[in-house]
Amino acid sequence: MATERRQKQVASQIQQRIANLLLFEMNDPRLRFTTVTGVEMSADLTLARIRYSVLGDDGARSAVAAALQHAHGFIRREVAKFVRLRLAPEVVFEYDRGIEKADRIERILREVLPHDAEPPSPGAG
Repeated sequence: MATERRQKQVASQIQQRIANLLLFEMNDPRLRFTTVTGVEMSADLTLARIRYSVLGDDGARSAVAAALQHAHGFIRREVAKFVRLRLAPEVVFEYDRGIEKADRIERILREVLPHDAEPPSPGAG
């Protein structure tokens, strides 16, 4: 089992590599507005859960999911070359709904608060 520090280190390396792949090396137009928001590694470093977000609607989200599935083998090979591990981790892509939820909360707050009031700033109290 890897230490928590090692898990975070490997996750960070994988996130960096996949972000670079999406931005500079993969010429799939479906991946144009995709952001890698985080990577979680299993304790034994054999599984990498890649969280991503997409700018666009449900159609764009499903197109990105299909593109990532199609490129799965290539991405896993590139990760294996970049991260020095005995075994290449299995790569699983998961859509990150965090940004979507934050937008929804912001819209609700705008509806609830009076138009002349500003939302409280973080740390104000």
